[in-house]
Amino acid sequence: MNNPRYFIGAVTMLISVGLFGIAVGQVQERRVFDWGAPRFIPVEVTVAKDKVVLKAGGERIEFMGRLFELDADTRMTADWSKHAGEFTTLSLTVQPEEEALLRNVTWFAGRWEKQAEKIVHATKVMDNMLFLRKNGISFFLSLDFPYSKIDDAGIHYPPNIPLKKDDRYEAHSLTIGACKLSGEKVGKFDRAEIEAASSYVEKRFPSQFPRPIVLSSSITNQMTDVRDNRVFYSLYDNPTVALNPELVEEDLKLNAELGIEYYQVFEGAFDWPDEEQTGKNMEHLQAMAKSLGVRMGDYTVPQGLYCGHYNYFQRKLDRPDWLIQKADGKKGPECLGVRDYIHMIKDRLVTHNRKYGLQLICLDFLDIEPCYATNHGHPVGDVYQQISGLVDLMSALNAVDENFLVWSNSGNWIELMPKLIWYNPNVYLTDPHVRQYAPHLNVLKNLGDGRREQMVNVHEQYFVPYTAFTNYEYYLAPNSRLADTKVFEYSFLQGLAVTPNLGLGEIRSFFDRIPSKDEERCKEFIKHWLNFIREHYDVWQYTSRLGDLPGVGAAEVYGHIKDGNGFLCFVNQNAFPVSKTLVMDGSIGLSQGTSFLLEEIYPNRGPITEQPLPAASLGDTIHFILDPYAVRIVEIAGYKPVSQPTVYGAEPIRIDKNGTEYRVTLRLPQGATKHLGIVLPGNEQVVGVEASQTPTVPMYTFPVTAELVSTRGNMARIRVQGPREEAPKALTNWRINQDSSWSVFPPSDLNGFLGAYVHNAFSEDYEVQLSIKTDGGQAVPEGKLPPVIVPQPLVPASSPTTGVVSYSTQFVLPFIERYGQDRSAADDAIVELGFSDPDAVTLKQVQLNGQQVPVLTFKNAKNPAHKTYYIELKGNVQPGLVQLQVWAEYKK
Repeated sequence: MNNPRYFIGAVTMLISVGLFGIAVGQVQERRVFDWGAPRFIPVEVTVAKDKVVLKAGGERIEFMGRLFELDADTRMTADWSKHAGEFTTLSLTVQPEEEALLRNVTWFAGRWEKQAEKIVHATKVMDNMLFLRKNGISFFLSLDFPYSKIDDAGIHYPPNIPLKKDDRYEAHSLTIGACKLSGEKVGKFDRAEIEAASSYVEKRFPSQFPRPIVLSSSITNQMTDVRDNRVFYSLYDNPTVALNPELVEEDLKLNAELGIEYYQVFEGAFDWPDEEQTGKNMEHLQAMAKSLGVRMGDYTVPQGLYCGHYNYFQRKLDRPDWLIQKADGKKGPECLGVRDYIHMIKDRLVTHNRKYGLQLICLDFLDIEPCYATNHGHPVGDVYQQISGLVDLMSALNAVDENFLVWSNSGNWIELMPKLIWYNPNVYLTDPHVRQYAPHLNVLKNLGDGRREQMVNVHEQYFVPYTAFTNYEYYLAPNSRLADTKVFEYSFLQGLAVTPNLGLGEIRSFFDRIPSKDEERCKEFIKHWLNFIREHYDVWQYTSRLGDLPGVGAAEVYGHIKDGNGFLCFVNQNAFPVSKTLVMDGSIGLSQGTSFLLEEIYPNRGPITEQPLPAASLGDTIHFILDPYAVRIVEIAGYKPVSQPTVYGAEPIRIDKNGTEYRVTLRLPQGATKHLGIVLPGNEQVVGVEASQTPTVPMYTFPVTAELVSTRGNMARIRVQGPREEAPKALTNWRINQDSSWSVFPPSDLNGFLGAYVHNAFSEDYEVQLSIKTDGGQAVPEGKLPPVIVPQPLVPASSPTTGVVSYSTQFVLPFIERYGQDRSAADDAIVELGFSDPDAVTLKQVQLNGQQVPVLTFKNAKNPAHKTYYIELKGNVQPGLVQLQVWAEYKK
């Protein structure tokens, strides 16, 4: 291990088999909860006088009191009914005996037995659901409307509706469901409760969009700047209906080429500078959109109407009597509980969208809070009437067309989730924004990781179904230190790993600025994956988190599995490899099948080598590995024996046979150690293997080695060493303070130094031929060939984080530009230095081969506090062995 070249190769080999333990929480205890089972267990609801009993899963919970209670001016007749299915729904119809005001409706007015643990899910503006836990069973009760109050009085809401004699009022129904507890908590709630509540939202009122939603928008964020009531940008690159319809045409053509279904265009209905010319522009654009199969849509701000970027005449609603009055007497935005205001905006938008055949609206900004105005026609301190007004608006827009999509953006929309999804079936959570720090040198990747973190955490905190999110890509940061094209595929797929819905913002301007060869590659990539998601929506609509929550050090896994097949999506946002152990059973969502073939479909293709040969069985444990900064997608399907040779771990270019020898041709990255599997048909036995590079000229033909690691009849494990040296990537093996022993980074507590990563080191693939020798005619023994197990030679670091600490490593750089200017700055070979908190450390010095080099800093333009340190290799090193040493001083 003292030989640097051998040391590097050995490390790479260990990483490739997935047992090189460097990620926090990489090996978890086996989950015993069956995520492949139905989300709900049947609930029996028995109603007696002053008593209700809930039964599910062998448990019962008693309620003492009235099933419902009405607060009204006069006596009312009430009829209730019960509908049982996956969950039980209670409905209520109210009829007054004379004219009356129905002030409040309460379900379950009384008290629950003390033995039940009671938990309320709530947001800042309302209560959502009541959970009752008892002996491993959780019952949940939810008003089927995105507002309720849950307290000692029951589950109630204030309709405050005047009724005439014999009017029939349909109260908001109430749903009761139950699930088994998994024992895995996220905050106050069990994971099974979260998934059951999310599934209830999806199933109680199914979405009108049983397909992936793919969108784009005409705004160009780079050109958006409003100051002093002036638009401080030229609009030269910003498609708009009134001012730049030619660019809208370009967008529409691009959307059609890529397969983007919806296109939201500015200016919004209230921002049009005129009706005549802008209307003609819209009619022309809509005719083009329809001919191209693109659904075009509108924009508005529900509280205020106008978008600051396109409100050219600085219009405003001069109706102070419509504004929210806060508890302290100050004014807020427009109150959606004012019926005149809601009628006005609803009528205008419905008329406008029907007139021009629009099928989408982006609703932007929202700031609902209790309103204490006494002249709005709602109770003082109201929230319910505001939400009811918003629901009326969205319901009217949804009714415009069967394909009309209400699509919301920012503000406190999240405080109305998850049940607002019934009227607002798709959301993107925020404009470009990252909540958590993570080292990065590219804003596109950073924003993607931020969206994924937000989607997953919002799902688990607010129960929003994954099928309601849009992973909205923002191609707005062309000046990242690492080129966008380097992370394009990662950023695109990391969001699709979570949700089937995708938005592509500023995609035209992105294509305008990247090289033409990259443009064609990216377009084909987009078209391929949009078609793929549509073809596999039957399973992609089901998402389950099987790994860690997103963040530094996380090993993320998302399952899209139904019955006995589906996909596993692995995401590694880190500069170091991570691994995850999964069991092939209900713990990942499998509910059918006994034998499974796991095939990688991205980034490579073919059966994976981590599984037993020839296939995995129900209950098998598999150790998956994920490279740094990577998405990996693996398909699970039932195994069917094949009659042709099958290679595991690499996609062969071709397989030829000559007598008793198979010749497998494939491509390998230079210097990489690949662990392959081979399964031959019939009774053929594997007895030997040789490898060579497909010969070219002698000076360009390098040695390749291959050896049999293990065999079992017609199955074999083969280790292949690719030609030349491997280009460096993750630098995870370091000496601390000149210690003689090597340690693995990052440390297990992810505190301090996280290791380093070499970007853009030149590497190429080589065509390699494997000659597999066989001896046929013998009976194939029963059983499977297990994966290769490689012992872990290094231990995670225990790194000091006080005072000055030195970290040293070494790597081989096979090639670097001779003149240092052969490629653009975004393609330079650089070393990213990762720290969990860059503000807590000062880099005193960095040396390459004993020579000090400058330490550079990349600051995120959106949040300059999010910075990453890096050094340049260009001009500082020659090809060959490189010694890297870092001195870091940690603040007290």
